[in-house]
Amino acid sequence: MEDQTKVDIVSEFNLLPVVFDIIHSVQKTGDTQDMAKKVNNFRAKIQHCRKLLDTLPGLDMNCEDQKAQLVKHNKEYERKSALVAKYKQLPVFSEAIAKEMIL
Repeated sequence: MEDQTKVDIVSEFNLLPVVFDIIHSVQKTGDTQDMAKKVNNFRAKIQHCRKLLDTLPGLDMNCEDQKAQLVKHNKEYERKSALVAKYKQLPVFSEAIAKEMIL
């Protein structure tokens, strides 16, 4: 999903309002056309959720592969964080930081 637009997972997978709407329609109106429309909307929402799940990265990897990749990325993050901390101590960056603090 990195190349696609970011999706608000909570709102996309929140099915409760749609189910509540169907129940409300059954209890209050009894209109079969309205109920059928709402059930079809629910089915469409479920289909949409399935499509979103199919686009999630990492589905082609098993749990062990995902854990190994996580460990690899965590080590890389730690290494780069240490480099950034080391580079901050260089005189060039120390002087730049000092100048920014003066301004």
